[in-house]
Amino acid sequence: MVQSERRPTIGLDYVSSTYKSPKGEDIAVKIWDTAGQERFRTITYSFYKQANGVIVTFDVTNATSFNNVKNWLESIYQHADPNIVKALVGNKIDLDDRVVSTEEAKRLADQHKMPYFETSAKLNKNVDELISYMMVQVYDKMYAAGHSASERETGTVVIKKQAGAGEAAEEKKKKGCC
Repeated sequence: MVQSERRPTIGLDYVSSTYKSPKGEDIAVKIWDTAGQERFRTITYSFYKQANGVIVTFDVTNATSFNNVKNWLESIYQHADPNIVKALVGNKIDLDDRVVSTEEAKRLADQHKMPYFETSAKLNKNVDELISYMMVQVYDKMYAAGHSASERETGTVVIKKQAGAGEAAEEKKKKGCC
């Protein structure tokens, strides 16, 4: 659960958590947060290589953040598995100065064949639903591919925020450790 006193990431941040799979198995997930900062872009490329899922997040109060989504998606297409589970997330819906409409964001998500979620990391609104969606999608993909339960239990999630994009951001689930 995201706490309201959480501050924006500066540098790299790491969290580990356990989730229940649809079949009741415990799945260990590691969450890496690079804040989407340019200086961590090469590190992010290495995360993409083994990622099972990625969440691209923008700040709904920042048009530049939304415009950068296309660049992040291009990076994902270049460096990640072509079948990676993806979701687009508009964050900071708790703020009044919104500049990116839900419709505009949904159009972009549809163009890239991924779902769109709106969240408030500060208020933990829709964050659990987003994580649950990603966990089920990644689990189903791995299960369909025949991965063993022990392989499914060693997942890593990478959260990559865009600079100035707010609390929730791009998340990736990555098989293996670190």
